[in-house]
Amino acid sequence: MKVKYIQRVVFAAAVIMVLLAAPQNRISAGIQKNLRDQVLRFHVRANSDSREDQRQKLLVRDAVIDYVSPFMEKAESKEEAVKILKEKKEGIKRTAEQVLADQGNPRKVRVSFTTESFPEKEYGDYVFPEGIYDAVRVDLGNAAGHNWWCVMFPDLCITKDEKQKINEKAEEKMKELLGEETVRSIRKNKYFRWAFWPEI
Repeated sequence: MKVKYIQRVVFAAAVIMVLLAAPQNRISAGIQKNLRDQVLRFHVRANSDSREDQRQKLLVRDAVIDYVSPFMEKAESKEEAVKILKEKKEGIKRTAEQVLADQGNPRKVRVSFTTESFPEKEYGDYVFPEGIYDAVRVDLGNAAGHNWWCVMFPDLCITKDEKQKINEKAEEKMKELLGEETVRSIRKNKYFRWAFWPEI
C-alpha cells in the first residue's frame, strides 16, 4: 500500500513538472475572439451578500433560465439569440420580479444587454476562459452582492446540479458554431485529472 502511494505521488509530481514547463497561454487571441463573437453570457447580480439575498439570486437564476431555455433552443446563432432575448426582455424582468415577490421581498429588477469581463468558469466538460463577452444581465435591487455567470447561448447554463451533463443539443450547437479547434481548446483535460490518482 505504501509503495503504491509513493508511486502515485512521484507520478503526480512528474505530471505537474511537465505542465509547468508547457506554455501557459493555451487560449490564442483568435480562439478568444471566436468565443466572444459566438457566445452570449448570462449574469445575475444579487442585491447584497446576505444569505437571503444570495439564496434569492439563485431562485431568480433558475426561474429565468427555465423561462428562456425553450427560446434559446430555437436560436441558431448569437444574433438570433440576442434578438429573441430582447423580445423577451420584459418577460425576463417579470419572471425575476415574481420570484422576489413570492419570497416576500420585492425589489427593483433591471435587465440589460452589456459587454463585460468574465472570470474563467467551468460548464460540464468545458472551461470558458477569462475574457470580454457580450451578456444579458439581471440586476436585483442594489446589485451589490456576489454574481452568478453562465453561457446563455449556446445554452450551457447548469443550475441545480453543477456536475450534471450540459444539454446535448447545446453541446452539438456549440461545436457547430465554434469549430473543432476552439472546442478542443476549452475542453477540460480528463487525462490530467486521472494522472493524479491512476490505477497502479
